[in-house]
Amino acid sequence: MKRKLLLAFSLAALLLFLAVQVFMIQSTWQQKEEILLMRYKSLSREGLSLLLAKKKSNGFEKAMSVTDKFTDYLISEEVPKLRTTIDSTSLGRIALKETYSILRDNEMLTSFLYSYIKNAHFDNDFKTIISIASFQLITPEGKMVLADTVYPLPKKGLIVVNTFREEHNNFIIEFHYLIDLTHKNEMVLKEALLSFCLITGSILIVLMVFGVTWRNLMEERRLSELKSDFINNMTHELKTPLSTITVAGRTLEKEQVLSDQQKVLETARLIGKQSVHLNQLINTILEVSFLERQEFELDRSGVVMDELLHQIVNSFLTSCDGCAEIKEQYQTGGIKVQVDIVYFTTMVSNLLSNAVKYCDKEPRITVSTNVSCGDLEITIADNGVGISGEHLGHVFEKFYRVPQGNIHKTKGLGLGLYYVRRIAVAHGGDVSVSSKPGRGTTFKIKIPIQNAI
Repeated sequence: MKRKLLLAFSLAALLLFLAVQVFMIQSTWQQKEEILLMRYKSLSREGLSLLLAKKKSNGFEKAMSVTDKFTDYLISEEVPKLRTTIDSTSLGRIALKETYSILRDNEMLTSFLYSYIKNAHFDNDFKTIISIASFQLITPEGKMVLADTVYPLPKKGLIVVNTFREEHNNFIIEFHYLIDLTHKNEMVLKEALLSFCLITGSILIVLMVFGVTWRNLMEERRLSELKSDFINNMTHELKTPLSTITVAGRTLEKEQVLSDQQKVLETARLIGKQSVHLNQLINTILEVSFLERQEFELDRSGVVMDELLHQIVNSFLTSCDGCAEIKEQYQTGGIKVQVDIVYFTTMVSNLLSNAVKYCDKEPRITVSTNVSCGDLEITIADNGVGISGEHLGHVFEKFYRVPQGNIHKTKGLGLGLYYVRRIAVAHGGDVSVSSKPGRGTTFKIKIPIQNAI
């Protein structure tokens, strides 16, 4: 329960942290964007002030002169032809469109600002926008309004440099001069790149730490479950021979049993067999505990691998009263290797024992050898129940047992395959496994040839 609460609290804290970081990214972006717009607004107005101070010009003198001639034409030629409101509206649209073109084509402020901003070592990749807010013709009869709009706030990203109002012989005009940064997002990103890198880095570090912590907690939980399973299995394994020995001892106390020599011998053999089994269990646990504390100390000797494997197979068949059919296929040409005979025998015997133990039919085992890519390969294949893919990656872990994998009543401790890999690695090699449920399992032990003599 505490672990679940800790995980829930950690996940909530992580989500809160991510939300804060996202907010910081948004805030940083907005701040950098505002600073960028203010910088260009300031530069643009400084450039306009410099133009006014040096040349006594706002850059629209020529445009105003052309517009004056254009409006003189409108007043003298087009206005007298107006008869209806529709005619006035149409003239207003034409006049505004043409005036826009005159302002864009004849103003000199933009080129001056390009040079000024560039000389200030800033990006001058921007567009200019001219928006007419009010336009009136001054006719002999009075003022004729062609455009009169309430100028709305510019959309985000547009910079209002200045609002100009000009009054000439034939017209009165008010227009706004704006700047639109073409690559504003790229410019903001460049300004905020360091901040974003730091924020992103902190997010990645926190996610990595959280991931490692989560994985460790899950691993701790898995190991705790394995430990519990191991204790349960070990308890069962130890209680079975102890219970048998206890019952057999009480049986020997009965007079009718003591008077029957055959029953006494059978009971004594049973006690001896269970005592051996109990001793093997204890030795296995002690050996694994010993191996956890220090490295293997191998007592190597040169042996012919094919002969050693043949001896191990015969010994195994004798000890289990011919419990399996074992086929031997040796193709190493009598090559000699240096191995610890005791440990090596234990490793192979464990694999043979598992092949018999996890088989729901008549066990058939193939033991073969081969030389491949500089390694001596020993393959042990069976026709047992097999192992599903989700468990293959864990079978060599200490205390791990495949769920519902026991065909026979005898429980295991989950140490056999762990012991096998430790022995293989101690000899400078490794062991791998491949399997399919219902089609058997194949173990392949590899020992480097450089250990050969």
